[in-house]
Amino acid sequence: MARSKSALVFLLLCIMVLILSPWADAPTSTAPIAVVPDNIEPSTYVAPVLDLEISELTIEVAMEEREFEELVAQNEEFTLIHPDIHIELRRLDPEQAYSTYTQSSQLEEAADIMLVSNEWVIQFASSGYLLPADSAFAGKALAEQFDALTAPLKWNGILWGVPRDMDPFVLVWNQDLLNEWLGTNVAFPLTLEQWSALADKSAQSEDIVSWLAIDGTDPLALMAWLENASSQRSDGIWTADNDPWSGTLFEQALLLLERSRPNVQFIESTQEAARALNDRTALAAIMPYSEAATLVEQPRSAPEPKLVIDHHSWKLPFVWPRGSCFVISSNTKSEEAASAWISEMTKDQMQLRIMEEEGKLPVYRSLYDSDRKLSNLIPGRTGQGFPNQSPLYSGPEMSARLEYLRNLWTRFALGSLSLEEWKQEWSSNY
Repeated sequence: MARSKSALVFLLLCIMVLILSPWADAPTSTAPIAVVPDNIEPSTYVAPVLDLEISELTIEVAMEEREFEELVAQNEEFTLIHPDIHIELRRLDPEQAYSTYTQSSQLEEAADIMLVSNEWVIQFASSGYLLPADSAFAGKALAEQFDALTAPLKWNGILWGVPRDMDPFVLVWNQDLLNEWLGTNVAFPLTLEQWSALADKSAQSEDIVSWLAIDGTDPLALMAWLENASSQRSDGIWTADNDPWSGTLFEQALLLLERSRPNVQFIESTQEAARALNDRTALAAIMPYSEAATLVEQPRSAPEPKLVIDHHSWKLPFVWPRGSCFVISSNTKSEEAASAWISEMTKDQMQLRIMEEEGKLPVYRSLYDSDRKLSNLIPGRTGQGFPNQSPLYSGPEMSARLEYLRNLWTRFALGSLSLEEWKQEWSSNY
C-alpha cells in the first residue's frame, strides 16, 4: 500500500514538471521600464537623449551692443534646437576688431567663428588663418549671393566666408535747407558745380551751417562722397597705370573739400550727423543706410526738418557694400558645428530678421525680387548695377590699401596733409 502511494506521488510530480516547463524556459525581458511623468501626456512624451557628443564653439563678433543683444537672442534659439553644441559668444569693439583678430590668429588662439569685414577675408585666408566656408552655405544660399559680396571672400577659387549683411553709405539731406539754398527743383545726384555752390553758401551763411558732415577717419565714407559727387565708381583707384587724383573728377572733389574744409563737419559717429541734420547745422551727411533709414522714418512734428535719402550712387556698377561675414578659424576643433551655426545665422528668414532689427540689408537676391521696398532699393537679379558686379580689385592687399587710404584721409581731414602732398605720397606707393 505504501509503495503504491509513493508511485502516485511521483507520477503527480512528473505531471507538474511537464505543465510548468514552458514558463520556465521563456526568455525574461531586460529592457528598462519608461516612467512617464504624471503631468505629461504619454502620447506626447519624448524620452531625453542621453550621451550626446558635445561640440564647443567660441564666437567673436565685431558689433555694437544693440546688435549683439539681438545676436544673443538668435543664438539662444539655436541652442534649443542643437543641445549638443555649447556656445560662448563674445563681443568686440568694432574699432579694435581687426587688430584683435590678427593677433589671435597669429597666436593660434582665434575663436572658432569670427564676424569680420569682407575686405579682411582674403588676407586672413591667404595667411592660413581660415578654413573654407563652402559647407556653411546650405541649400540655395550660394546661388543667392551678390557678386559684390562674394568676390572679396573668394581666393584660389574657394569661398572663405559667408555673408551676413551689407550696409552701404548713403547721403542724407536736410531737404528744407537744400531748397532754401538751391531752390525746389533740385534733382539728385548733384553735380560738382552744385556742390561747389553749396560750399560757397555755407561760407557766406550768417549761421554756422556745414555743407557736409562726414566721418574724417573712415575711407569708405570718403569713397561714398566721391561716388556721389562724381557719379563714378571708386574701386578702380588702385588699378595699374591709373592716377585717380590728377586731372580727374576725384581730384576736383578733393580740391573742393580742401578749399572748403572750414565749413565741413568731420564727425566721429552717426549720432553726431543725425543731430547736425536735425539742428540745421549740417546740410548733408554721409551715413550708413541702416542709420539713415531709421533717422528718416522717425515720426516728426511739423517744425522739424524734412530729411531725405539720396542713394542714386547705388546705380553705379559698384559701390562699397560695407558687408560683414562669418569665417571659420583654421584652428577650430568643431568645424561641422561651426558650419551648422553659420548656416542657421545666415538663412533667408534670418536675413529678414536682421533687416527688421538692425536695418541692415539682406544678402539674398530672391528677397529683393519678392519685396517691393527692397526691389526699389536694389534690382535683385536684374541689371548690371550694384551689387551685381564684383569690385575691380579684391586681393590679399585690400585691407592694407584701405588702411593706407584711411591714414591719408584722416590727415587730410585734420588739415595736416594738403592735396599736393596726398598726390605725392600716393604716387610713391602705387
